[in-house]
Amino acid sequence: MVPPEENWTNYLRSKREQFLTNRKSNLGLDYLHDSKSWDVIFEQEWNVLQGKLTPPEDLENLPENIEELIDPLPTPEIIEKIKIGDTVINLYYFEDFVMLSNQGIFREQRFLIDKGRKWEKKAIDSVTQYGYQHIGYYEDYLEFVSVI
Repeated sequence: MVPPEENWTNYLRSKREQFLTNRKSNLGLDYLHDSKSWDVIFEQEWNVLQGKLTPPEDLENLPENIEELIDPLPTPEIIEKIKIGDTVINLYYFEDFVMLSNQGIFREQRFLIDKGRKWEKKAIDSVTQYGYQHIGYYEDYLEFVSVI
């Protein structure tokens, strides 16, 4: 039986070889023109990737896809879910709303905004530019719906 630490080391070696082979293959003939420089770049990429890996609790059952071992990037969270009548509405910080909207991934139909230190009029004007209508307030929060 292989010790768990050795299993992890062998797993990383195997995934490193797969990574390097895949990178060389993707680059194609360009790799052959300057393989030494590309090898250095690929090693640097592998070191960055390996630094992001988190070993699982069970080193006996390692995933086939190495990306399953990478901790997800932190993303803006919904501050909280607020129940208004029978409806649960998500509350976002103004800055998170702007960031998600600029990335094109904000999909809420109805939501609340915590304007934070922003002037209320400026916050309302900014959110309405993204295709939402200010319909009122809930406590200290601005309430919006999609007009699209």
